[in-house]
Amino acid sequence: MKKGDKIAAIAILILIISSFIGVFSYKLYVKGYHKIAVIKQDGKIINTIDLDKVKGKQQFRIKYDTSHFNLVEVEKGKIRIVDADCPDKICVKTGWISEPGGSIVCLPHKLIINIQGNNSKYDELSS
Repeated sequence: MKKGDKIAAIAILILIISSFIGVFSYKLYVKGYHKIAVIKQDGKIINTIDLDKVKGKQQFRIKYDTSHFNLVEVEKGKIRIVDADCPDKICVKTGWISEPGGSIVCLPHKLIINIQGNNSKYDELSS
């Protein structure tokens, strides 16, 4: 192995280790957050759900126009769209989302579900 190859291998190893440290520290940082699902349709907030306070499995239907719908399912810490009458069903195929920053989008019904994180430690102190 040449000297240049050793330097490249060490540099790659350092990058891999630093990326694992970054992911691990982010996971620790996000654990202190309350997960809030924000449901918007046509750009307007129609519902917000604190995913940490959900008990059991809940389902509800979101109507669009007169005959179109999305069936949303919520469990503790996660949310998904179970069924929809849109043609491509990408929103259904997205599956569960549970981390802040996660989103589900149904373009035909102009529906967006985002998970936002509120830092519960600071919210309790500032209340």
